[in-house]
Amino acid sequence: MKITVLLFILISSFSAVAQDLFMSDYNYTLTDITRKGLTKEQVFASMERDFVKLGSSICSNRAHVWAWDFERELQITSAKLFLFYSEKTGEAGRKEWWYHVSPMVNEAGQLWVVDAGFPSFVRTPLTKEQWFQKFASSTNCKEITNEDTDLVEYIFNQRRFPNRTRAGGYDCYYRITSAPYWTPRTLAQQILGRDSAGRSGVFERSQIQVGELMQACQEASTSPIGGIFSNRRKRCLEYLGLE
Repeated sequence: MKITVLLFILISSFSAVAQDLFMSDYNYTLTDITRKGLTKEQVFASMERDFVKLGSSICSNRAHVWAWDFERELQITSAKLFLFYSEKTGEAGRKEWWYHVSPMVNEAGQLWVVDAGFPSFVRTPLTKEQWFQKFASSTNCKEITNEDTDLVEYIFNQRRFPNRTRAGGYDCYYRITSAPYWTPRTLAQQILGRDSAGRSGVFERSQIQVGELMQACQEASTSPIGGIFSNRRKRCLEYLGLE
């Protein structure tokens, strides 16, 4: 009986450790936040909503700052969920958007979207399907793989997807990346192996790049007018702990 109990404890302990998720496409491991004594709700509540200007910032900029905050303040690695609109979903709702992105965290082996950019619209962590429904009014979304290079070309060229592609008829498309990928262009470059100038190469990001982080922070923390009159670079250096 004692041996059985001991084995159960050992198996349970191993299972808890094994809830870290490995993203093979990015050679990146997502921390199980429960190992840090955190819940998805606590992570969501901790996200900065004052320094980051929710109403006037671009989603990829605030998501990048939040990903850095998770690493620096909570010692957890995170993912991002990029959503790409089709002509149908774009016209149905958010006409000015062609994509949206939010951080994701791993709680006990399940990924949750933590999108703090819309406090009156999103009040809790969401599954990706719940998030799709919120922001695309549909869950008919196709995951983009490394083999879908023809689909990635739409992302690379910053275009909405047509209502029907080689993959079929979908309302939206999505890709889950590791936190260091800042914009749709950076994730497209990584898959296609070329940059905006057509130069081929390896465009992987194993960690958040400071230059991209600083640009994201400066754009996310000030309104267009406010940026003219404030030393936003200095403020970001202080906030990000880079001084």
